[in-house]
Amino acid sequence: MGYHMNLISIAALSDNYIWLLHDAQHRCVIVDPGEAEPVLQALPKHQLTPVAVLLTHHHSDHVTGVPDIQKTYPDLPIYGPEETAQHGATRILRDSDHIQLLNSDFSVFSVPGHTLGHISYYSAPYLFCGDTLFSAGCGRIFEGIPNQLHE
Repeated sequence: MGYHMNLISIAALSDNYIWLLHDAQHRCVIVDPGEAEPVLQALPKHQLTPVAVLLTHHHSDHVTGVPDIQKTYPDLPIYGPEETAQHGATRILRDSDHIQLLNSDFSVFSVPGHTLGHISYYSAPYLFCGDTLFSAGCGRIFEGIPNQLHE
């Protein structure tokens, strides 16, 4: 990672977080916007300009905010796995892809299990893994099998 970045968590729904990763120039990436309103309130509050949205998987608590964010920022690229195309992803990513955002390289990893198309984004020291890994366990398996999640 080339530049110092800061992470802001936004509480969403009853048990989720939306993440804003921003650099010193106040540019940010929005991660898994399960709802739009808290994001659209946080951006001006923190004087941030979004440069992209990162989606990890297709579940509604991670993508429902995309349409309203797109209305406000129509040229904003929305990155995600194939399963998020129907939820607004405009740039489809796969395992081993790399994207450059905020002067940093983000590696994309396929992490099926919670959903079959689930992906994670890594740019040291930040890992955005959606519902794959938690501090006290792993995400519930909806579409895959335990061995997929383990791998």
